[in-house]
Amino acid sequence: MLRREAIIRSVNRHAPQLLGYALAAYEKHSALVVGDREISSECGVQQGDPLGPLLFSLALHDVVVPPSPEEQPPVPAALASSQVPADSASATPVRDSGQPEPAGAIGGQPTPPVPAQAPGSGDPAASPPPAGSSAARGAPEGALSQAELDLLTFFLDDGAAGGELDSLGRWLRDFEDRATAVGLRLNRGKCRLSVAPGATIPEALQGIETCPLDEIQHLGVPCGSPEKMRVFVEEAAKGAERKMRMIASLPDAHVALTLLKFCAGFVSVVHLMRAVGAVFDFAGIDQATQSCLATITGIETDASAWALASLPVRLGGLGLHSCADTAAIAHIAATFDGEACLSSLVTPYVLPHAMLLNEDDTFLASLEDPRLAPFDSVLEKIQDVLQARDNYGGRGQKVWSTTVHGERRKALLDSMTEELGRSGQLQGPALALKQVQIRARIQSCSGQHASAWLYGNAEADPRLWLSPAELAVAIRLRLGLPIAPMPSICRLCGTGSADVDGVHARSCFSGGRRTRMHNALRDVIADFARRGLLAPAVERPVFSNTERKRPDISYVRDGTTVVLDVAVTFPLQPSNPQYAKRAAEKPGGAATAYATAVKEGKYRGIIDNEPNPREWLAVPLVVDTFGAWCPGALTELRQIARKSALREDRTASAACQDFFHQLSFQVAQGVARIVISSGGARPDEAVHPVAGGSVTASRVFLPGRTCSLAGQPRSQ
Repeated sequence: MLRREAIIRSVNRHAPQLLGYALAAYEKHSALVVGDREISSECGVQQGDPLGPLLFSLALHDVVVPPSPEEQPPVPAALASSQVPADSASATPVRDSGQPEPAGAIGGQPTPPVPAQAPGSGDPAASPPPAGSSAARGAPEGALSQAELDLLTFFLDDGAAGGELDSLGRWLRDFEDRATAVGLRLNRGKCRLSVAPGATIPEALQGIETCPLDEIQHLGVPCGSPEKMRVFVEEAAKGAERKMRMIASLPDAHVALTLLKFCAGFVSVVHLMRAVGAVFDFAGIDQATQSCLATITGIETDASAWALASLPVRLGGLGLHSCADTAAIAHIAATFDGEACLSSLVTPYVLPHAMLLNEDDTFLASLEDPRLAPFDSVLEKIQDVLQARDNYGGRGQKVWSTTVHGERRKALLDSMTEELGRSGQLQGPALALKQVQIRARIQSCSGQHASAWLYGNAEADPRLWLSPAELAVAIRLRLGLPIAPMPSICRLCGTGSADVDGVHARSCFSGGRRTRMHNALRDVIADFARRGLLAPAVERPVFSNTERKRPDISYVRDGTTVVLDVAVTFPLQPSNPQYAKRAAEKPGGAATAYATAVKEGKYRGIIDNEPNPREWLAVPLVVDTFGAWCPGALTELRQIARKSALREDRTASAACQDFFHQLSFQVAQGVARIVISSGGARPDEAVHPVAGGSVTASRVFLPGRTCSLAGQPRSQ
C-alpha cells in the first residue's frame, strides 16, 4: 500500500497549504479496533477521508512524473520526528483490496497503453532508428524519461502511455521501480497492451495481455476503428436497455422513475456520446427510455408528449434527455475541451502532428448533424468558438444544450397549438383559450421549485413519495395527457362532469380534499417556521380591531408582525380565463394574479386600521396546481428556510431544497388525490408490473396520512 511518507512529501511539494491536515491525519499511526483486537493503520489513505483521493493522486503524480531535485522543497521539521518511516527503495510492496491500482482501470476495466510501432519492424536495435523515435529525437540511449513517450496521461489511478515498444518498456520498468519505492505495485493483470500486427514485444512488456490497435479503449470509451466503435456503442446500448428493464420492474414507481432519470438512459452514456459523436445511432436508447417510462407509469406517450418529456425539468419536461438529439453537441463540446488540454496529454514531439479540428471526420460529421440544422443560433455560437478557440471555459455543452432546449420548447409549443387548430375540434374563442391553456400549463410547470416533487430525495421522509396511481395522474397532468378514457359524473359534487383532462376535478370545491391540501401546506410552512424559532401561531386572532380574520400563520420577525395566507389556485379554470393568460406569460402568473386580486385586498384594510400599520406585513402564499408560486411567496418561504438552516447547522440551499420539496410534494399529491377521488381517473387501472404479480392502487385513502394505500402487490 501507499506509504504515508510519500503522501506527506507530495503534499508538501504540490499543496503545502494542506500540509497541516496531512500531518494531523497521517503523521502518526492510528489504531483500527475490531472486537478485542487492534490493527495498526500505517499505510494508504484512510477510508472516509474526504481528501483521500486527492492525497493519493498527489503521491501517484510524483510516481508518474518524478520531480527534479530543484523541485524538492525542504522536509518539514515535524516529519523528522514522526512515525513515518524513511524512504527505502527496497520497501516490500503490499497490496490492499481497498487501494486503487496505479495503472489499472476503475471497476476492473483494463487501461491500455498505446504503442505505435510499424508492423514487421523486427528488432529495434538491429535497424536504423525510425523518424520520431527516441534516438532520432536526441534522447540518450537507455534514458528512463517519460519524454521518450508519445502519450502519457492519468486520470486518478487510470492511466495510458504510448510510444515505441522499446521506449514504452523502459518507461514501464522505471515506473514500476518508482511505484515500489513508495509501496505500490503495478497489477499487470489489469493492464492491456495494444500493438500493431506482427510487432515484437520486448521483455519488459511480457506478461501483459495484448489486443489489436483497432480495439483500443480508454476510460470506458472506444478509441479504435469505426467498426469496433460501432460494436462498442451497440453493446453499450444493450447494457443500458437491460438496466432500464430492471429499473422498470421495481415495485415502487416513483423510486423507479427517479432511478431512470439519474442512473439510466442519457446519463449512463453521456461520456460515450462525448467520445464518439453523432456518427453512431443512439435512438435505440431513447426508445428504451420511452418504453421504460411507459412501464413505470402505465402511460403511452405520443410524439408531442415524449418531446415534452425529453425537455429539462426547468422547462416543464421530465428531464429524460434525448441521446440522439444531444450526441452532436456533446461531441463538439468534448472536442473543444480536449483540444484545450492537448498539450498536457501528448509530448511536444507529437503535438505539432495532432489532428486539427477541421481534419477530424467525426467532428465534422457532428457539425453537419441534421438535428442541429434548425438551430441557427447554436451553429453561430459553435462557429464563434471554432474561430476564437474559447469553449466558454469548458461549459460549451451546457451553453449550447440550454439554447437548443429553449428553441425546441418554443417549437414544440408552436406545433402543439397549430396541431390543435388543424384538428378542427375547437373553433373561435374555445380554440384560442385551449391554446393559451397549453402554454399556461407548460409555463407553470417551469416555475421555480414547481417540480421539486418529481424526483424524490433519498434523504427525505419515506412518505414523500407518490403512490403508483398518484404518480400516473401527476405525470399525465404535467404532460397534458387525458387521465380517463371518457367523462363521468364527479363523485365529489355529484353534478359536474369529470372530464378526461381533469379540469372540473381541479376546480371542484366539494369533498374537502382542497381543504386537506391547503392544511398540509400550512402545516409544512408552520413546521419550518417553528424550526427557525419564529414561534408561528396557526389560525389564531392577531389583529387588535377584529377577531374574525384569522390568518393561516403569523409570527414576529425583526419587529414586524408577518401574517401568511396560504392558497392554491387552478390556472386553467374555465370561469376565469385571465388566470390562464397570466400563467402563459410567465411561470407563477396565475398565482400572482390571484394573490393581487384576492389575498392582498383581504388584509389591506385591516392592517391600515392597526395602530402601527408599518409594523405589519401581509404575505399571500399562493401556489397554482402545477406547483408555481407567486414571487412574494418565494421570497418569504426562502427567508423561513434560511432561519431554519441557521438553527439546524446546515446550508441555506439544503434547507430550501428540503422545504420546497415537501411543499411541492403536498401540491402534487393533493391534486392527484382530488382527481382520483372525483372519478376522473381510475386508480385501479394504473398497473405497474413487478416480479410475480402486478401492482394496483386502492381507492382508499387514510385521513391524516401522507401516503395512500396504493402500490400493494397482488398475486396472480
